[in-house]
Amino acid sequence: MDPKRLAQFTKEKLIPEEANKYLHHIIDNEMPKGLKRYMELELFPRIQLKVVKGISLRTACRWLKKEGFKYTAHKKALYYDGHEHADAVAYRQDVFILMMRQFKRRLVRYIIGNVEKEADLTFLPVETKLVLCAQDEMTAQANDGKKMSWVWKGEQPLKKKGAGRGLHQSDFICSTVGWLKDASQTLEYGKNYDGYWNGELFVKQDYYSRKFYIKLKERFFPAFEKAHGPGYQALVMVDNSQGHAAYAVDALLTSRMNLRPGGKQARLRDGWYMNNGYKVI
Repeated sequence: MDPKRLAQFTKEKLIPEEANKYLHHIIDNEMPKGLKRYMELELFPRIQLKVVKGISLRTACRWLKKEGFKYTAHKKALYYDGHEHADAVAYRQDVFILMMRQFKRRLVRYIIGNVEKEADLTFLPVETKLVLCAQDEMTAQANDGKKMSWVWKGEQPLKKKGAGRGLHQSDFICSTVGWLKDASQTLEYGKNYDGYWNGELFVKQDYYSRKFYIKLKERFFPAFEKAHGPGYQALVMVDNSQGHAAYAVDALLTSRMNLRPGGKQARLRDGWYMNNGYKVI
């Protein structure tokens, strides 16, 4: 067909007359591919137009933008990036980097061009080689969807109200061998399932499932020793998360005390106070 004729048709008649209703009702996961397919298989044959190479996705996107659609991310709340806050920058520059510099002389490295051979390190006889291991977590929900889609003039597509059932994944990545598969653990989180990942689970290194109970210390440490053998020590790096903080089992917390007599009582450490310079337990 005549390219000029097609260009003039799409510019003046196609979108306003034939495709307008389709554009406003198409579901988000079909745009712009669905619009492209609709044009080629339904609209053009109906008006006796034949496009040899079809409509490009760029052209379909241009039509969507012309009709008021915008390709945008779905946001339900505000997010503030705190990586550059004054306290975070001060800790990173004055504490974290200085500490990592102290560990650098003991960190296992490999010779460039010969990744099978370790570089020579300088450390005291009582010290061991350090292997950097990064730990992190992620969650995935049943109702997770596309993060971005085409929306009509600021409208948001209908999403399921709840996130649905989810999985929490915790893993370690080693700087020498990569992913420590044997140290991986999955938690089907929720009140009626395996509970929630919190500081107690992280500090105690426990993992509980309805079918079995396994301690992470019986997963990570054996996996690390299996991968490196004796003479190596793991330097575990974790992010600054509230989920990594926990009180001691016998910490003096009123939330662990019963308001009324009876019931299961927590075993807390002895309390104390100062009286005339003396510690009274």
